[in-house]
Amino acid sequence: MSKRRPAVPGAAVAALTLAALLFPVAEAQATPAADSCTRNWSIESAEGYANGKWCNNNTKIVGTVHDTRADGRCPFVRGDLSSGGVVDSDWAGGKGKSRAITMYAPSGTYFTRVSMSYINC
Repeated sequence: MSKRRPAVPGAAVAALTLAALLFPVAEAQATPAADSCTRNWSIESAEGYANGKWCNNNTKIVGTVHDTRADGRCPFVRGDLSSGGVVDSDWAGGKGKSRAITMYAPSGTYFTRVSMSYINC
């Protein structure tokens, strides 16, 4: 004859509580802060135009670049960095095409200005 121990409801609750403390659910983690996009920018060139916003103390640029000419040139946005480098966006290709862009400055730097350039496409 086997001896069975009676179930102890308090022990089950204690085990679940301990598991919740040791293995938190993903939704319980902090969500990242929303972007702070406070200033607009707009630029144009012979190949097209672009517009968007400066975000997070100029460490992120969001916007859209538009190709307005059937000239074999695809415009893109170039962000100049405080360190002297640049970050280039994706390009928009073909007259009438647009491309959403998001550019991030490397850690410890920020964007100082935006300009337009193009590639032959």
